Amino acid sequence: MLRREYALLVALLILAGCGGSSEPKAAYQVVTGAGFSFQAPAGWKVEHALRRSEAASGSELVQVVTFALVRPYTAALFTRVTVELDLRMKALAQQTGGRLAGSSVVKAGGVLSHAYTMKVGDHVDEYAFVLDRKREYQLLCRRLASSSDVFCAHLIKSFALA
Repeated sequence: MLRREYALLVALLILAGCGGSSEPKAAYQVVTGAGFSFQAPAGWKVEHALRRSEAASGSELVQVVTFALVRPYTAALFTRVTVELDLRMKALAQQTGGRLAGSSVVKAGGVLSHAYTMKVGDHVDEYAFVLDRKREYQLLCRRLASSSDVFCAHLIKSFALA
């Protein structure tokens, strides 16, 4: 009896190790920058500049750019900055010939953040603005309109403040 219980336990452990899902798991690489990190699809070319880190494949990319804020940001200012960000995004849409397709609130790096979707030609640009004390982190995901938004959602989900 003990031998049969042992064999059953071994079989269960082997099955548990198989994962139970036939869906392929997406592979990601960690991209770091000054004060932040995020994950980008594996195999995408990573580049760093003074205030920017990005990963790209063709015309699609995930990117974080940092800016210094003039005044310290606190969560109490969340609603007040909406007006400024709305104006900034409308101006950007005009400059790029794009169309602002929507806005939402997301949590990135544990911070409640404003997010915007813009359609520009055959691409969709998804922006999120993470404000933390005296720093702004502008997250951008550019994808083909015909592509899934999975890597854009992963940018928001994986973004972390260091």
